[in-house]
Amino acid sequence: MIHVLCVIIFAITNTSHSLHEKPQAFLQPIRKDITTNIYYSPLSIGTNVHNINLAIDLGGSAPLLLTCAAAAKSRSYHPIKCGSSRCIQAKPDPVSCPTNTSKKATCHKSFSTSFTEQPVKARLLRDTVSLLYTDNGFTYMGGGIDMTMTIACTDVKPFPSIVVGTLGLAKTHMALPSQIVSLYKLPFKVALCLPSPNSGESSGSGSLFIGGGPYFMALYPEDISKIFASTPLLPSDQFRGEYFIDVNYIQISGKIVPFFKKSTKICTLAPYTVLHSSIYKALVLAFAEKAKMTKVPAVKPFASCFSSKGLGRWMMGSRVPVIELLLRGGAKWKIYGSNSLVKVSKDVVCLGFMDGGVNLTMGMIIGGYQMEDNFVEFDVKASKFSFTSSLLLINSSCSQSRHF
Repeated sequence: MIHVLCVIIFAITNTSHSLHEKPQAFLQPIRKDITTNIYYSPLSIGTNVHNINLAIDLGGSAPLLLTCAAAAKSRSYHPIKCGSSRCIQAKPDPVSCPTNTSKKATCHKSFSTSFTEQPVKARLLRDTVSLLYTDNGFTYMGGGIDMTMTIACTDVKPFPSIVVGTLGLAKTHMALPSQIVSLYKLPFKVALCLPSPNSGESSGSGSLFIGGGPYFMALYPEDISKIFASTPLLPSDQFRGEYFIDVNYIQISGKIVPFFKKSTKICTLAPYTVLHSSIYKALVLAFAEKAKMTKVPAVKPFASCFSSKGLGRWMMGSRVPVIELLLRGGAKWKIYGSNSLVKVSKDVVCLGFMDGGVNLTMGMIIGGYQMEDNFVEFDVKASKFSFTSSLLLINSSCSQSRHF
């Protein structure tokens, strides 16, 4: 009960926007940097900092985590001081606010990110964040909604130069979804449609929805949630708030790949799906056995590669085996050639899975490439993960233009 009250108070103090203007959902574009394989969203902060790139981080517990150099460029940012209501609501690190001095120090809090194994110590600050929204599940509406939020900055830079920070989507009380859904009384749902540079509109972007559907995609006449399959979300560490599901086993054209560690994390910042070494080796052997393709020498970082002659643009068809993830509750997440094979040259494709070694603590980490052109939804309140398989099968994709 105390946690719920803190979230509500935290959200109410974090807005400058009238509550009567209730959007259906917030909708941000997602783009992919092909050099780093990072998915990011452009955001505007303050009155003068426009279109800064923030990495999409399902394991990020801060709403926005910027470099302090980037945060300081805004003319409207204000450090949050120890003892203030914002600092108290954020539940700061115990040692960040000394009691033996009359000087009010800046409030600090440690946040998890998918870029680092250890939490990142950050300063808390207040600034205006502008978020796009939708009222119809398809197009952006107007110029966005401005909200005064508590965000964070760090003096270290754990992320590549293509971005200046992260947009945190974890299941924590300070992450962006928690604040937004509490303020606007929206369903606690986060949905992603990661773009592929090889499909859809060249000028299009992927999509991040916060607040639920309906979800509409070009060239498909109905709400995409009508074709969802679902499986339970598993409990996770409250500090990190990451997303886990259970995979019972993997099947490739009828051949079962044993899966002895069922816990599977979903992580957009893993470029490709990572498997425990024993599972990875079994998957590579099973795929090669069922594939009707000519093997060719491996191309790093991949270990299993094939000739792509005659496969076609989407690499689907009888020559490419379908990888099925059999999930708790009986749902099947089917991974077709467009998500299992990576084109590394004109005539060579490689199996886009990585060996995580024998010390990987879980069976699998589902990475971004396997999620491209798949629509996924995390329903936090219902503890449910829903998904489509490839949208290419219904003549759609995640790369769409939503400006009209």
